Amino acid sequence: MTFIKQTKKYIVVFLAVLFAWIFLRHDAFLYTNPVGQVTQVSSKRVQKITDEHNNSDIIMTQHLTIKLLNRNQSIKLTNNYAQSQIMTSKYRVGDQLLLEKIGTNMHILSLKRDATVGGLATLLIGLLLVYSKWRATSWLLFSLVLNVILFGLTLVINVQSKNVNVFLLFSVLAILLATGSLLLVLGKTLQMGITLLTTLITTAITIGILVLVLRLTNDAGVHFETMSYVTQLPVTLFMAQTIIGVLGAVMDEAADIVAMQFGMRRENATRQFSDYWHAGMSVGRDIMGTLINVLFMIFIAETMPMVFLMLRNGNNWTYIMDQIMNLGILQTVISGIGIVLAIPVTSALVGWIMSRKVSRL
Repeated sequence: MTFIKQTKKYIVVFLAVLFAWIFLRHDAFLYTNPVGQVTQVSSKRVQKITDEHNNSDIIMTQHLTIKLLNRNQSIKLTNNYAQSQIMTSKYRVGDQLLLEKIGTNMHILSLKRDATVGGLATLLIGLLLVYSKWRATSWLLFSLVLNVILFGLTLVINVQSKNVNVFLLFSVLAILLATGSLLLVLGKTLQMGITLLTTLITTAITIGILVLVLRLTNDAGVHFETMSYVTQLPVTLFMAQTIIGVLGAVMDEAADIVAMQFGMRRENATRQFSDYWHAGMSVGRDIMGTLINVLFMIFIAETMPMVFLMLRNGNNWTYIMDQIMNLGILQTVISGIGIVLAIPVTSALVGWIMSRKVSRL
C-alpha cells in the first residue's frame, strides 16, 4: 500500500508539472506587451570580429518569422547574435519571445521562460510535499519568499541611495536572511538560536580574515577590475557577494552539526562538553569535504562558458586563471575557510551551552 500511495503522489506531481507547463505556454493573453512564437528561421554569417586581445567571434544574422500570440498577426524581425552567445541569443523555431513596440518598430526583449521556470517551481513544490509535511513545506516556501523580498528591498536601497555603505547594508541583509530562514524553519527554539549564533560568529570571523589578508597584502593578485557590469566600487561589491556566499555555506553546515548535537542531548541530557565537542568535530569532518566540493562545482559551472570561449580563442590557462577565474577562486577559498571554521565554533559553542545546562541540574 505504501508503494502504491507513493506512486500516486509522483503521478499527481507529474500531472501538476505538465499542467503548469501547458498553461504557461499558452498564457500570452495575460500579457499587455506583445508575445510571439518563432515559426520560421533563416540564418547567415555576417562577419568575424576580433578585439584588442585577439579574441575572435562570428556575428550571425537571423531572419525570423514570428507569430504574435496575443495580437493575431505575424511579423518579420532580424536578430544579430554572436556565435559564442555570451551576450546575445540565438532563436529557434518554437521559441516564445517577449517583444516591445517602440513607435512603429517591434523589438525583442528576451525569451519567454515562464513555462520552464513555472514547471520547475511546480516540480520543486511537489517533491517537497511528497517528502515532507505540508506545514514544513509551507514554512520553507515562506522563508524563501521572505528572503527574495529582503534581497529585493536591499537592492532598491542600494540603487536609490548614492551614499549608502554597501558593506554595512549587505551585512544587515545577511543577519536578516539568516534570522528569517532559521526562525521560520526551526521555530523560536534554543536550537535555532544556537545555529544562528554560530552562523553569524563564523561568518564574521571568516570575513574578518579576508579583510585582514587583503589589507596586509594590499590586494596583491586580486583583480577586482575584472568584475562585469559594476557601476560602483568593485571591492565593496565583492565583499557583499562574499558575505552572502559565506553565510549560506556556513549556515548549512552549522544547522547539520547543531541538529546532530541536539539529538545527542535528547538521548542523554547529562552529557559533558567533551562529548558534544568530539561528536561535532567528527560530523563536521565528514561533511566538510562534500560542502567544499559543492562550492567548487558551482564555481566551475558558472565559469565554464567564459573558459571555453577563452580557450577556443587561444588564451592560455595562466591568463584565464588571472582574468576570468581569479575572484571566483578567492570566493570559493573564503567560503571553504568558513566551512572549516564552522566546525570548531559550532562544536565548542553547543558543548559550552549544553554543559552549563548540565551543571545547573
